[in-house]
Parts: sequence; C-alpha cells; structure tokens
Amino acid sequence: ERGVLSPETREGVQLRAARWALEDRDPSAALARLEELPQGVQRRTLALRLHLKAARLDQRTLEALQTARLLAKHRAFSGAAARVILRGLATDVLSAAHDAAQLLRAWESLETSEREMPEVAIHAAQRMVALHGDLAMARNWLLPVWERMVIQPRSLSDELRVRLARALEAGLDSVDADWLARIESAQRNDPRDANLQYLAGMACMKRQLWGKAQQLLAQAGQGLQDAELHRRAWLALAELAEARNDAPQALAAWKRAALTEDH
Repeated sequence: ERGVLSPETREGVQLRAARWALEDRDPSAALARLEELPQGVQRRTLALRLHLKAARLDQRTLEALQTARLLAKHRAFSGAAARVILRGLATDVLSAAHDAAQLLRAWESLETSEREMPEVAIHAAQRMVALHGDLAMARNWLLPVWERMVIQPRSLSDELRVRLARALEAGLDSVDADWLARIESAQRNDPRDANLQYLAGMACMKRQLWGKAQQLLAQAGQGLQDAELHRRAWLALAELAEARNDAPQALAAWKRAALTEDH
C-alpha cells in the first residue's frame, strides 16, 4: 500500500532521527529512537556508534562501555583505538563510584582484559584509597600490574610507575609480609630505580628499619623525577633526622622538601 514505509525505510528514518537528536545535544531522545529499532538493527555498527555517542553524552558510562565492547567485537575500531576507548570508559565507570561498595561493583562489571590494563587497575586502586575502602583488595587489583612491571621494567610509562608507587604507598600501614617481600625483591633486582627506592624506603620506615629507610630514601631523593614523590622523600628524611636528633640534617632535608614545593 502507498504511504506504508518499508522496514528498511522506517529504520533509516529512526537512525536519522537519532542522529539529529544527538546533533541537538539530546542524548535521551537519541537513545529512545535507537531503542525503537528491531534488535538486529540495534546491533549494526552504525546504530552502535550512535548508541555509544548518546550513552557517553548522557553519562551512562556502563552502557557506553558495554556498547563499545560490541563495537570492538565487530572490529569497528582499530585494535589501538579500541583499547583507548575501552580504557577511558572503564576508568569513567570506576570514577562514578561514590563509596567502596559501588567501586567493587564497578570493578566486577569490567571484563578481565579491562582489569588487566595498568591504567584501569591503578585508577581503581587510587579510587579505593580515596574512598577509604579495603586497601588489601586494592593491592590485589594491582598485583598483575606489579608483576608485569617486575618482569618487563620498561613496559610501564614513568607516569604509571609513579602512580603505582603512590597507590601502594597509601596502603603501607596495612601491608602484609608478602607485599613487603615483593617490594624489597623488586628494589634489589632494579637497584637504580628511584621509584622502587622510594617505595622500599617508605616500607622500611613503616617497619622501623631506620637505617635502611635512610639509605634508600637518600638515594631516591637524588633520582626521583616526580615532584610530589621527591618532596615526600625529603620530608621522610627530615623526620628520620629529627628522630635521631640530627638537627642540621633535618633542617637540610626540610629545605630540600620546601624547594620542591616552590618549583
């Protein structure tokens, strides 16, 4: 009959309406148009791309991540682009958690390949620290990243190595013997790595191994490139000097820490 649209035409109209809604910055309307499509059409690459854009714009991060996974399976992106998109969305899902229980649910919603991305695991651990959650669990999340770094020291960028050190340092008060052994072993195997010197030195401070802490932190203080870790190393050295009543050394260390703040 005249006036009756074929399914293909109707689907084309719906997709165009969804695109127009997106152009008008109305992601809810775009998603509503897409949901009216038959299931088979919803899973086509064009519809999935529109769904991804709309879900991101509407801050539906988990929905966006699930859609991006489908697009990656369809090979709609290059391997490198898929990794960047999935990594960013997985990070957004974790950032949306406002307490430790939500964070755990967010982590469990990720696929294994996403959890194994260093940026994602480190971000998850940092969120757990910020939310005052279970730091032992956060260390478990970090373990694959740590083991990768130990086996392939240059597989992580300098920025990620610093973030990993900070995330682990935040939980040193409750760190167990296994993790202390991992940190000490990694530092011995890569003795010139300033981030490992710093982390091992702070671990020694927590265990009241003052001499070893002093030695490691002094080495780290000469080699650290990250300003915040550099400052914290010198603050720790100042505390150690004060504890042994060495006022000149304490003053010198306080000055080095202050100089880092000024830069």
